[in-house]
Amino acid sequence: MSDASESPPGIEAGFAALEQRLAEADRRAAGLHAAIRKGLRAAREGAAAALPDALAQSRRQLGDLAATLEEATALPVPDLAAAFRDGSFATELKAQAEAAGVRVVERDGRITAFPLIVRLEPRAQAVRFGRKLERRVRPSFLTGLLRAAQLRPDRFQARGFLDRLFAAYRPLAAAIEPGWRAEAGAPGPLVPLLDLHDLLTLLPAAASDYPVEEFAADLLRLDRAPDATTGDGRRFAYAAATGTKGRKRLTVFDEQGGQHEYFAIRFTSGPDDGRSDRGRTAAG
Repeated sequence: MSDASESPPGIEAGFAALEQRLAEADRRAAGLHAAIRKGLRAAREGAAAALPDALAQSRRQLGDLAATLEEATALPVPDLAAAFRDGSFATELKAQAEAAGVRVVERDGRITAFPLIVRLEPRAQAVRFGRKLERRVRPSFLTGLLRAAQLRPDRFQARGFLDRLFAAYRPLAAAIEPGWRAEAGAPGPLVPLLDLHDLLTLLPAAASDYPVEEFAADLLRLDRAPDATTGDGRRFAYAAATGTKGRKRLTVFDEQGGQHEYFAIRFTSGPDDGRSDRGRTAAG
């Protein structure tokens, strides 16, 4: 055992040490099983001469297995709660991700590996990927999950997303500009995107099923489809978030760590020259 005054190993190193000891225990358990089966076969067949050696081998294998398990038991289980609190978990995750070629961004207490937002859950000793609570949190393992998520084909449907946005947009736009009517075909007023999210997630369950971070990721996906339209042919235009502060601004980081900010949206009845006013900034 290590001296109590030594610093505990990191999360990755701690799990690696346990993995090594348990892999050795697994190997010894296989040897014990083989020795027992050898003795069982000798007893079943009446091979008296083979029995003593098989039993002695089983005892040795059992002792080796017990010793290896004692070593594994003596190793500390990584303190996830502490690592979540002091930021070391995020540091290790970023290091593992960088080594695997996965870009991870940590800003404002959030970890992003687009399209996934990683939220730490200290009480559950788990992390949340969007809606899924993941209890397998070894940094190298999580990196594999993030990499797989980034390699999966994106099934985002821009038209369906725009249709849902417009359904929420209509009543808010009419409240902002009482004279505007969707049926008239004139461009609508700018509506804060966060207000649209609030309307889309009025029910508590809906808010948890579609967190604002996922909404922001969908806004970036939509930004990558500038020619998308609603089912009835309406186009969209984002307003720049430059100079906007507070809760109305939505920020998302892409696969390369580039920062994109979104504030408001309007719908038009056709091609919109105002598209140059898109809310987009790249962060180094």
